Amino acid sequence: MKRLRCAAIGLGRLGYRHAANLAGIIPQSELVAVSDVSQASLDAFSASYPDVQKYLNYQEILKRDDIDAVVIASSTSSHGQVLKDTILSGKPAFLEKPLSLDWDEAVELDRLATEKKAFVQLGFMRRFDRSYMEAKAQIASGTMGEPVSILGISRDPGCPPLAFAKTSGGLVLDLCVHDIDLCRWFFNAEVTEVYARGAVVRYPELGEIGDIDHVNIELTFSNGKVASLEGSRNSQYGYDVRTEIVCSEGSMNVGSVQQQGLSVLDATGTRQYSVPGFLERFLDAYQMELQQFVLDVLGEKDAPAVTVTDGVRVLEVALAANESMRLNKPITIDQWKSEV
Repeated sequence: MKRLRCAAIGLGRLGYRHAANLAGIIPQSELVAVSDVSQASLDAFSASYPDVQKYLNYQEILKRDDIDAVVIASSTSSHGQVLKDTILSGKPAFLEKPLSLDWDEAVELDRLATEKKAFVQLGFMRRFDRSYMEAKAQIASGTMGEPVSILGISRDPGCPPLAFAKTSGGLVLDLCVHDIDLCRWFFNAEVTEVYARGAVVRYPELGEIGDIDHVNIELTFSNGKVASLEGSRNSQYGYDVRTEIVCSEGSMNVGSVQQQGLSVLDATGTRQYSVPGFLERFLDAYQMELQQFVLDVLGEKDAPAVTVTDGVRVLEVALAANESMRLNKPITIDQWKSEV
């Protein structure tokens, strides 16, 4: 069996998971090198994967002719530069969301990827979750009719580390981009207007760095469909991602706060066990999106499942949402673009 020789750039929580999936979970891949700016992170990875070569400078990976493809999960603020360098190296790339924190950079990356005919897959893993995929299939089959509205909930169980929050782009760009992408995917349409309202309701330390811990976003689409999204850092009970897709012939609900179908009844009452975090909730989806990338590169497919252009479209909505919060009023995407 032919295997894709891969390298992983960035070994944070998600980067480590991607690297581990490439090293031992996805049969068509082989992890040959990793890079991180932290020697401690490299040493920790080496303890489990001693045969994988380690680099502090990701440019050393891009110079290697024996590496077929690169998975990028470096710090969010570095995504644009690392992707640009990878495209110029000629290697196919898988890039974690968001594409960039800067609009002009994102547009330039889209142009560069098109010009170089680069194969770049964006990491919107919810598209690869089995339940979301089944909901999409139900719509495609016609059994549910047309989707007419979406309610999306994404709640983190607490405040992220401030060192991460400072470079993440904030709540909307870090968390809500997933819901924005799902809405585009289900509606097969682009956002025309956004109205976002956000606040710091629990963690004043986020406010001190210019971030928020709760947001509500209303979206209107080019085909007249609407969506209502909630992003939060305040679900003390666990990681909570749910989506309701209301269709002309019924409704579908994806997601549950329960980790498993177990309820415990005792003298103190009834309790259920919630999902602790995103790595557990989307365990299979993270594997499936990378496997799709590996198989598509091996098969020399022309276009990835999630494109750089998808990343641009999501970014423009997220940035417009931030501007809507600043102005405290609805804003059209065209209005936002004219002011950028």
